[in-house]
Amino acid sequence: MTSVHSIDSVEYEAQDGVGVWTITDFAAYVQSDDLEAGEQHYREEASAESMRATVVVINNAEALGSEMSDTLDHINEEWSQLADDVGIERLAYVADGMMANAVKVNIDADIEIDSFNSVDDAVEWCQQV
Repeated sequence: MTSVHSIDSVEYEAQDGVGVWTITDFAAYVQSDDLEAGEQHYREEASAESMRATVVVINNAEALGSEMSDTLDHINEEWSQLADDVGIERLAYVADGMMANAVKVNIDADIEIDSFNSVDDAVEWCQQV
């Protein structure tokens, strides 16, 4: 099992059937070797039978600059598959500016997806499953 403590820039907590992953520095996370480990941690935790929904909080995405396009391509391919594979019903993204919505529109999965400006709103929406 992958430990979130071994992944720089990622924090995790579970709140009543909702997993909340906070990527504290999205640019550093994407550019590091931790991306695969973070995705594996998500797969393991979000696949738990008690997990109904997930929230992904993205901070410092604007620091990606010109790498944003490649990152959105990765999200479209890998994160869409992850969302389908784990068996959750809802997925929420939280980020500053347009980033949460940009990620949301790049996910192609058979679940409900939305974007929010606050973690509390995202968790509340996820708990309505």
